Amino acid sequence: MADKKKGKKALSDEDILNRVGSAVREAVGFSDDNIAYKQERGLELYNRELFDADRAKDGKTDPLKGRSKYVSPDVNERVDWLLAQKLSLLDSQTKVVEYTAVGDEDAAIAKQMTDTVNAIVRNLNSHATMLTPWLKNGLITGLGVVNVDFYQEKGWAVPQTLKGVPEEQLVELVAQEDADELKILESGEPYAAPLPPELEQQAAMLPPETLQQLTAQLPMLRDIKLRKRKTTWKLRITNVKPEDFFVSKDADWDQQTGGIKARLQGHKCRKARAALLEMGFDKEKVELISSANDSMTGIAEERAKETDYDQGVSDVEDEVDVYEVYMRLDIDGDGWREHVHLTVAGDLQSAPVLLATEEVSEIYPYAAYCPYPMPNTLFGHGIADKIGDHQQLISSITRANIDGLHRSANPQAIANPEVVNLDDLLNPHPGKIIRSSDPTNGLAYMNVPFNGGPSMQFIESLKQTMDSVTGVGASMTGMSATDMQSTSASAISQQRSAMQLIIESSTRFFADTGYRYLFRIIVDQLVSKPDGAEALITRLFGSYTPIKIDDWDPAMDMSTTVAFGMMNKDFNQAMLKQIIEMQTQAVQSQSALASEQNIYNATVAFLENAGFKNTAAFVNDPSKSPTAGQKKPEKPTEAEVMAEAQKADTAAKAADAKQKRELELLKLQMEDDRERDKMAMDFELRKAEIQAKYAAQVDVASVNAQMNAHHDSLQQGFADIAVMQPQTPPQQQAPQMPPQA
Repeated sequence: MADKKKGKKALSDEDILNRVGSAVREAVGFSDDNIAYKQERGLELYNRELFDADRAKDGKTDPLKGRSKYVSPDVNERVDWLLAQKLSLLDSQTKVVEYTAVGDEDAAIAKQMTDTVNAIVRNLNSHATMLTPWLKNGLITGLGVVNVDFYQEKGWAVPQTLKGVPEEQLVELVAQEDADELKILESGEPYAAPLPPELEQQAAMLPPETLQQLTAQLPMLRDIKLRKRKTTWKLRITNVKPEDFFVSKDADWDQQTGGIKARLQGHKCRKARAALLEMGFDKEKVELISSANDSMTGIAEERAKETDYDQGVSDVEDEVDVYEVYMRLDIDGDGWREHVHLTVAGDLQSAPVLLATEEVSEIYPYAAYCPYPMPNTLFGHGIADKIGDHQQLISSITRANIDGLHRSANPQAIANPEVVNLDDLLNPHPGKIIRSSDPTNGLAYMNVPFNGGPSMQFIESLKQTMDSVTGVGASMTGMSATDMQSTSASAISQQRSAMQLIIESSTRFFADTGYRYLFRIIVDQLVSKPDGAEALITRLFGSYTPIKIDDWDPAMDMSTTVAFGMMNKDFNQAMLKQIIEMQTQAVQSQSALASEQNIYNATVAFLENAGFKNTAAFVNDPSKSPTAGQKKPEKPTEAEVMAEAQKADTAAKAADAKQKRELELLKLQMEDDRERDKMAMDFELRKAEIQAKYAAQVDVASVNAQMNAHHDSLQQGFADIAVMQPQTPPQQQAPQMPPQA
């Protein structure tokens, strides 16, 4: 079999530039095409610019001279309304995207990635500041794009001066300077170190020769002024201008990932030549790059109108155009097309310069948004595409009404120059006197009736149509008195709910495409640069769990929390309140239907729906409690309660019987002691009588021994009686359960 790799060779820089240059020039967004014209027209309609027919061309006079130039703000209003609606849905959620663990072993990494990506999007990057231009570009032009870049920012800290640096430490500082960790700016003259405190008091009493010898033995010190290197890992989310983003014409939405599926993706940015050198690019290549110029695209010039057509090209620093290109290309000639990131600078038409080539993953760092998508293509519709013609028609009708109102309020004068002074007519103002020799026949007015009433009703009909098409408009923001008189409350509610579905559908599509893919890009960037990920996550949370991408795929185990019905906040608030009440009753009755964690989740949703973002200030998470995970004692059943009561009653009866038996034994023992004491007293009396009568000695020890033997026999009898008594079984204590972890 022939070797397929035979004859293959790596591509040179010239070959790469030829292939990339032609691909980029054919891409959508780089050249003037229909998409570029559509984006320019959308921005013009948003800015309420004059229409093409209203502009003077080829040296001709102004076609609207003396007439109204009013432009209706329909696109502008609906873009801002829809933007506010989407921001209220996305920014009010604490976690729009959340990672879910497949098994218990994935719980720690899933929680870490959820907290990390939400912290990056909401804290390290301003969430509203990032979303506003992203969504607004999509609403105006039909496509908004953001770029994600995970990089190590290298800079220098503020200069500082170290006092009293010994020679040994100076050697270490020089070594750090060689390693590019710091810069030594100034080095002072050496001076002797001061005497130790214990010798300062004795210095005055020492001879000069001895003091000089001690001073000569002290180390030499210097004052060093230096600047330390400052490095920080940052993950930056940047909005890409519509005219700076380019993509191949086969671009479509990837249904598996929610990202962009295209042969080529990229964007143009502008950087200072010195910044490229600081980023580590080759100096000789950087010097070959041609300087940047203002963009000549229509949308760029339209945006620059507010700044007198100045697009911000710096006059102080030499700036160049840099193109970040992502595509598949067989660079090394092994027969396999790798996913590569190419950094090209300069003029792609004449003198491009290839600065760097890097192999990357298949997840390109561009997340897109389209408010009204079209099937099988990336390029959908914006607000201007849907109602641009309506705005032009409403503007024309309104202009005619304004002109008619002017003619009706200021009628044209018909004057006879033979009897009327024409100078008085050239400068009219209210109440002016016109001189005439024949006032009855010398001056008359052409009264034009104003017929704008029916046309205004037609305009209202057009606006209602635009509201239905876009889902936003005056009918969504307020209720007129006419609606209250002619329409029932339920019909108005149904109408608004139907219009809200359009907004919720658009937001749901965005949550599952661009916004979800944004999190996917962030995770891919963290995985591709593990050292930076560890430094960033440790700085955010103080701990780090390694990302094992082979065992668990965080790009797939992802869910979004944006759902239909979120805009109906009053209904959601009432339902959440009922859910919390039901959960509370279940917990109080110790039912398995709900737990404290369920109540906490519903309460957080209740607060977020009300507009409160810092929910931790109101409720505590039970999962973070010190006693979390410990099993609570279960409520005993009725049978167990009856058994425990019967057992307690039996034990009480047994204890009472035992007490009675012990009392009887005590009585017998006391009776025995009394009899013994009586016998002892009788014995003493009898002994005294015998001694007095017979003067004889009595064997007292023998008598005591007999009495003690009699007492011992009685005690043994008591013990035998106690043994024969029925014993109460000891109450068994419930086994001690080990504490739950």
